[in-house]
Amino acid sequence: MTAVRRASALVALLVGVGALSAVVRVVPHPEHRPVPGLRPLEGAVAAIDGGRYLLLGAGLVLLLVVRALLRGRRAAWLAAVAGLAAATVGSLVVHPHLPVSATLAVLTALVGAGGRAFTAHGDPMLVRRGIAVLVGGAALLVAVATAGLYELDGQFRGGTTAWGSAGQAARLLLMLPVDAEPLTRHADWLVSATRGAALAVVLVGAGMLIAAVSGGRQRAADRAVVTRLLDEHATTSLAHFQLLPDKHWLVAADGRAFVGYGLRGRTAVALGGPIGAPGSRRAAAAEFLALCRRNGWTPGFHQVTPAELPDLTALGLRAYKIGEEAVVELAGGTAPEGRAGKSIRSAVRRCERAGYRVVALEHPLTDVDLARLREVSEAWAADGEHRERTFTLGQFDADQLRRTPVLAVVDAEDRVQAFANTLPAHRSTERSFDLMRRRPGAVNGVMDQLFVAMGDRFAAGGGTGMNLGLAPFTGLADQPGVPARVMRLLYERGGVLLDYAGLRSFKDKWAPRWESRYLVTTGDTALPRVALAVARLGELPDPRRPLTRLAGLVRRFPVTTTFAAVQLWLMLAGAYDPQVHRQLIAAAGSSWELLAHGQLWRLLTSPVVQASPGWVWVNIALGAVAFPLAESRLGSRWTALGFFAGDLLGSVPVLLGVRLAAATGSDSALAELHQVDGGSSAGSWALLAAVVVLLPAGRRRTRAAAALAAVLVVALVLDHGIADVQHAASALGVVAVLTLARRLRRGQRGSGDLIHVSPPSPALVREDGL
Repeated sequence: MTAVRRASALVALLVGVGALSAVVRVVPHPEHRPVPGLRPLEGAVAAIDGGRYLLLGAGLVLLLVVRALLRGRRAAWLAAVAGLAAATVGSLVVHPHLPVSATLAVLTALVGAGGRAFTAHGDPMLVRRGIAVLVGGAALLVAVATAGLYELDGQFRGGTTAWGSAGQAARLLLMLPVDAEPLTRHADWLVSATRGAALAVVLVGAGMLIAAVSGGRQRAADRAVVTRLLDEHATTSLAHFQLLPDKHWLVAADGRAFVGYGLRGRTAVALGGPIGAPGSRRAAAAEFLALCRRNGWTPGFHQVTPAELPDLTALGLRAYKIGEEAVVELAGGTAPEGRAGKSIRSAVRRCERAGYRVVALEHPLTDVDLARLREVSEAWAADGEHRERTFTLGQFDADQLRRTPVLAVVDAEDRVQAFANTLPAHRSTERSFDLMRRRPGAVNGVMDQLFVAMGDRFAAGGGTGMNLGLAPFTGLADQPGVPARVMRLLYERGGVLLDYAGLRSFKDKWAPRWESRYLVTTGDTALPRVALAVARLGELPDPRRPLTRLAGLVRRFPVTTTFAAVQLWLMLAGAYDPQVHRQLIAAAGSSWELLAHGQLWRLLTSPVVQASPGWVWVNIALGAVAFPLAESRLGSRWTALGFFAGDLLGSVPVLLGVRLAAATGSDSALAELHQVDGGSSAGSWALLAAVVVLLPAGRRRTRAAAALAAVLVVALVLDHGIADVQHAASALGVVAVLTLARRLRRGQRGSGDLIHVSPPSPALVREDGL
């Protein structure tokens, strides 16, 4: 398997370099013009300028997937096969040489036959890969353009040097005008091709980044299974955190157990052991290990209980004790009796004398109570540089807090001084809580008062114990080996990072029962990687930093911000130099003539480039309204799909109509067939139409639909432009598709309307799949 991966990567590397070299060196005959042939393949290939676009695209793809091929990525293998096939077709047109083309065909077949060696399916860590595509693709483009400009020195007015070629290549990449004026058709093609390829690299890389932010981590069907399994089988204090949005889930093949895990780099860390039916837990753990092997991940299980260990050690894994969890027995009261609980009882009386009392806030939380809790949480975070964490803890999140009961300590003026939210017990008789927040300056002992009240409530509700959480690096005196010695050293001298001894002391005063917890992985060599991944999984960026807020905006609206950035970049380039816009519209715009010659990919690129150079303010304003609205209502992936699909629903019928009109002898329609066009307006109107259709039935939807229709009709009456016809066609097409889908859904399920999903969570998709 490894040999097949290495051989395929080597083939991709060599063919990629050869394809890019052919693009730079081949000079077409001056009289050559691409003329569509009678056969579809010849027409399509000839229409893309002698195959060089095929070679350029194939070369870039092949070089970009080399590393992923070595890791056995299935998607990389598919891309490599497609790239090799494209290079084969391109070689037949650029420089027909039967042995070369035959060799490429054989290599394509051989790589295609090795598909069994590529079993690693795409993981969600697409941010790094998206950045790699952007950086690597840009570097490759600059290298190819530099070599081409230097090689074709005599075909540019004034000539160029090696350093000058590199500078001109960088300007091409950034869509800036170049000083070297092309004198030949090949030189002009090099300039246009580099800019077109730069746009393609940006769109592909941005698409991968969007997929990383918006995509696919949790599916509604899996979430339902996980929730059911938690209710039926979960017994640990970590169970509730399996539902946090930072988790991925592997549901066992029989659907009776699952593993919830997080990813950092190339390490997958499960939260606790598998949860589910006793007979299925070991199989779920084995499937998780197989998933890790396929994807090249290092596996680990964090905070495993003694009861969960046998299912994991039976699979050859090794356990390392990392600390102990404190559980307060509630049978005799929360605070220990006698001298042991004296300090706790004193703290409670001190708070009561100050007028403090513990109350249960209305569940689910009202907006007023949520604001009161947020005030305390923000003050807590600002005092002592506290940080929100995740993975094994929750964070202050309005939606999550509304799902759990909250106990708060309030003073005589009803101001919240401290609070904590209690978690579902599932199948456990022990109870636990999550957030612990106190207002700076509150009476000393306020948390003791809160804990005592919580314990009493838990006991009244049938709970036998209250879980105080993990005390890391404790209880290791009898543990052998280097890892245990390192953890003991951290416990004794790690106060600079975290007061582990102080944490143990605070929990010890409640006289708890101590239970061992383990980190389980494949062995000593994997332990540092897993431990580092655990630490990184728990960290969250500081939300007060401007960059963090900006990143949060990008994560919430990834499609909107990406599309806006690309549009502003291209408009700025076109405003700076109209020649850049002419080259872009020629490379990415669409027309009936170009589409009829086989360039169907232009249907997807034309909405990205505007029909006019410079700042198209109408489209900017339209996109600024349509994209955020759609992304907040539909989610990121459906917004991207809706934009391009909506443009197709308008452009294809309009082009067909223009073609029919031209066949009847209309001169204006005949001229329109040759007009290369583009623009984002049709897709934006389609998104607005989708938002309106998916509004809940009522006056709001009726008024929005009337306003949308009025604007489209007025524009059509006043302007009489083909673009206005396309806008109306796109909007009507989206309305028709969504209405039909809703009626089909009604017929299948007997339900009335689409199920509404509240914004702004792009990870959740409407239950009806729209």
